[in-house]
Amino acid sequence: MDPVKKLTRRGFLKGTGAGLLVLPSARSAFGFPANDRLNLAIVGVGGYCAATTFVPGLHQFGNVGVTAICDVNEARVPNMYKVWEEKAQGKDGEIYGRHLKDRPKFFPDYRKMLDEMSDKIDAVVVATPDHSHAVISAACLRAGKHVFAEKPLTINVREARALRDLAAAAKTATSMGNQGTQSPQFRRGVELIREGALGPVEEVHLWFSRGGRNHQAPPQGEMPIPEGLHWDLWLGPVAARPYHSRWIARCHWRDTGAGELGNFGPHTGNLPFMALNLRDLWSTPGATVRVKADYSELNRLSFPNWEVMQWKAPARGDMPPVTVFWHHAPVPGLPPGSREKLGQILRDHGVSKEREEAIFKGPGAVIVGKKGILVTNSHNTDIWLYPEEKFRDVDAKKPQSLASSRGHYQDWIHACRGGPAPWSNFGHTATFSEFLMLGPVATQLDKELEYDPIAGKVLHSPEADRLLGYEYRAGWKL
Repeated sequence: MDPVKKLTRRGFLKGTGAGLLVLPSARSAFGFPANDRLNLAIVGVGGYCAATTFVPGLHQFGNVGVTAICDVNEARVPNMYKVWEEKAQGKDGEIYGRHLKDRPKFFPDYRKMLDEMSDKIDAVVVATPDHSHAVISAACLRAGKHVFAEKPLTINVREARALRDLAAAAKTATSMGNQGTQSPQFRRGVELIREGALGPVEEVHLWFSRGGRNHQAPPQGEMPIPEGLHWDLWLGPVAARPYHSRWIARCHWRDTGAGELGNFGPHTGNLPFMALNLRDLWSTPGATVRVKADYSELNRLSFPNWEVMQWKAPARGDMPPVTVFWHHAPVPGLPPGSREKLGQILRDHGVSKEREEAIFKGPGAVIVGKKGILVTNSHNTDIWLYPEEKFRDVDAKKPQSLASSRGHYQDWIHACRGGPAPWSNFGHTATFSEFLMLGPVATQLDKELEYDPIAGKVLHSPEADRLLGYEYRAGWKL
């Protein structure tokens, strides 16, 4: 089920009350007693969503506690307890005091954690390096747990399909960390595009300036493994290798990351993917997505210095075919010709030179319709419609019919207790990840690819099809 299509604001609010976490007393749809304590395990205590929310923000979630923690780097654990010690001195100190007194059990290996404590864990937060998101999330779904995973949900197509299928079978609450989804303007943007405010949309542009690292050789030699780091567990499913600190920069290497597309694509591209119903292609017989890329040079170890990817999608219902572009180059620029092309689109729709410069100071997207354009920022939290005079009377601040968010993390916690599926559930985000991860395949080949979303195969190119995933080493599986 697509909760964005099925759920209206009225349906969302009915029966939930006005409070943040006013919960029904009945047993939830997932078989969890809604008013009982929700027991979390945190895997990767220093990862973004753990370090910024679940470790210091437990008091926000009602009757939620941490039962187990897991991190391949034991040196990170004392920092977590330091945060709890500081929070224990504040107005919400009781919950942190309890956790300091009855400390969650620690594991370096999530597999042992699930083996030993599965009956004491209801939900798992996955905030590890990118290459282990999929394998950990898969194990937790198989164990019947609710899962929140940081982006990118996966670093290749095969992982994305596996997680989507596992989540559908598990029927637990899932969500990914593209936090902009909670924004009222994000949700209003979905409405406006689906209602036709921009007219038919045939072109979308995403941009980001950081640049691929384009390393020409792997790290050489071997360095001492830092105290507390379980290097073999950090590697997880990827091939064994001696420790070198440069490997830790997971976005630099194809087997541990998806480059900066994996880093920012899940944020910048989320609004257009959702609003343009691109997920429908995965249930449309005969539909294929054509993908190609221009890039500075082919690099199968690392990522090219600059790249322009494009995904050509066929019509979905009454929406016409659309081409989605990703423009990426080193700071402070964009690939050859991209800045000029994107600037012209803005100027053609009445955007001033000063405003244009402000727009390109950070990542963003422009969705181009026959009647106008929607410009959005890095995480799709803010939207602007142009030409301004045409949309002067349009309320772009909050959704009119779609549900508002309780907060990105609160939506997931509420779903764990039987509430509606979060907008960023794996049904959406795994499909979105599959779409995005076709891009890094295209940067390894000098040809246009034709991908069948239902079959999960690249047509007419066994070489490209092999690049949709990689073989996990022994002891690791999806």
